[in-house]
Amino acid sequence: MAACVDTNAVEFQQLVALVGQVKQNLCELGTEWRQLQQDMSITPDQPTVQIGSTVVVSKAELDSLATETMMLKEFLPKVLNPDYLSTFSQLSHVEQELCSVLEEREGLVTHCEQLERRTEAVLTDYEQEKKDKFAAKCEAMELSQQLSQQADYCSSLGSACCTLLWRVSRHEDCIHSILSGSKVSEFLELVSSTLQSFLAAYTEDLPSEESDEAQFILALCGIVTNIAASAYGRDYLSESGNGRVLIDMLCSVLSTAPNTQPCSKMKGLILMALYNISINQKGLQYLTSKDELMKVLAWMLQGGMDSTNKLHCLKLLQSLILEPQSSEVVHQALEAVPMQLLQKLSSDINTEVQEAALELMSDLSSLQNTPH
Repeated sequence: MAACVDTNAVEFQQLVALVGQVKQNLCELGTEWRQLQQDMSITPDQPTVQIGSTVVVSKAELDSLATETMMLKEFLPKVLNPDYLSTFSQLSHVEQELCSVLEEREGLVTHCEQLERRTEAVLTDYEQEKKDKFAAKCEAMELSQQLSQQADYCSSLGSACCTLLWRVSRHEDCIHSILSGSKVSEFLELVSSTLQSFLAAYTEDLPSEESDEAQFILALCGIVTNIAASAYGRDYLSESGNGRVLIDMLCSVLSTAPNTQPCSKMKGLILMALYNISINQKGLQYLTSKDELMKVLAWMLQGGMDSTNKLHCLKLLQSLILEPQSSEVVHQALEAVPMQLLQKLSSDINTEVQEAALELMSDLSSLQNTPH
């Protein structure tokens, strides 16, 4: 549209220049014509004589008139050339086109004014939307900061409360009080969901053990371990639906959490909890029904764990294979934990790990040779 307006403006300027030139030529022609009339009206030296309808002119005037006529014949074609006559004949058409161009120009100006008003309205809306977005961004940042503060507060509160409850749960009479309450199911669900959320939030970059989040998780695992250390607690975890869901989550944490230092203490508590549960007959049956558990324990033994957790893994494996005395369980154990791995562990730098590995090798050999 801008290119069209520029083209019309150029044509308009050319037309104006052409009309000006025509007017200038007409003025020059009128001036020459008046000069010619003036020259022809000069009083001769010999006055003309009129006889009736005939005018008698002197020979000098006649010669002068003839000369001027010849000059006029010679000059007029130069003034009234074909270009001039063609231009003059096109003057009416040019004037019509000029009027059309002016009307079109007025329409374009009106359209441009409308576009300017629309642009101003759009800019106003854009500025308002920009202000609204900035206000929303500030509000979101404030809410995010508040949410972070609330999360930190909840982590700190959970860490403090669960650490106190962990210490209290060391006493067996307190276990009865905890499990006889109306909120025990919600508590076990909370432990399962918290462990799951913790591993989902920290898949790789785990927080240090000194952080509130890690202390919260360790306290929860410690409470479960102390509950499983009680005969009443083992029965409850092995028989209740929420307890078995928690056992499944503990096994899942062993398989998903990395064998690194931030998870070492948490895995140690979970291994002790599972070992305590395996003391219960129903708990042992539930654990041996999970085919992947022995493979997870073997994977942990092959990883770079500390000696304490290696010892917990070996004790749990020994507990799983001794009580049921099932050929299927023994076969799973031999398949998951080959003798080469146990022989390697039997030469570990830690004496307790050596003894546990040798005992497990002996138990597997005797059970393998014992008919069922």
